[in-house]
Amino acid sequence: MTLIAALSLAAAALSAVAALAAYAATRRTKRLIRYLELAVAELRDKAIPLVGDARATLADAGSELDKLERLIESTEVAASMMGKTSRFALAAITSPLVRAKALGAGSRRAVSVFRSSRKEGA
Repeated sequence: MTLIAALSLAAAALSAVAALAAYAATRRTKRLIRYLELAVAELRDKAIPLVGDARATLADAGSELDKLERLIESTEVAASMMGKTSRFALAAITSPLVRAKALGAGSRRAVSVFRSSRKEGA
């Protein structure tokens, strides 16, 4: 066997090994691509309903927040009205009470002065 024939045989053997390695790598890559396609399909099948549910939940939450905002505004108006009502009631009740108390104090003082003047005159 000549040197050229031996080198040709070695090159053919190396080419066969490289072809087998490339074939094995291609099969593994195809298997991996198939696995990834299945994973993506499963993820899509699960994620799309979740996104739809999240969208519906966010819409419901926005609606509930609008209701809560209206409730808070109504509560603020009611609290303001209660404050005005209580100030009016305080003013309406306090003024006559102060006058009545002053009248009572003035009357007691007048009676006291009247009695002391009668005792001095007697």
